[in-house]
Amino acid sequence: MQTLGTKSFAGFVVAIIATTCLGFAAGGSHKSRERGTEVTFASQTKFNSGATLPAGTYRMEVPENFQTPAVTFSQAGKVLATSEAKVVTQQKKNETTEVDSVTQGDAQVLTAIRPSGWDEELIFGSPGQ
Repeated sequence: MQTLGTKSFAGFVVAIIATTCLGFAAGGSHKSRERGTEVTFASQTKFNSGATLPAGTYRMEVPENFQTPAVTFSQAGKVLATSEAKVVTQQKKNETTEVDSVTQGDAQVLTAIRPSGWDEELIFGSPGQ
């Protein structure tokens, strides 16, 4: 009887450790492969995809490990615009979030975003813009 109790206890301990390890592994695999930040547009903003957003603050999500990712802009969990951008590595981290645009009619056409704390710049639009 003593041996059976020891084996059961050892099996129980092994099961708990295995479950814990699987839990950590699953948590790591569900980790997002996107980075995001808040971006505020001071006026109506137009994207190279043709989408237009009114002035406001949006959640910008950028898929990692892509040179030309499809960047999404959302509010309240709903994607409102998607636009392709080119990721350019900077030599140092951006101190503040900067949004560059050019005026076209009554809208600002987005050309670049340098998110605060990132060491990348996102370039939107064609190289000629």
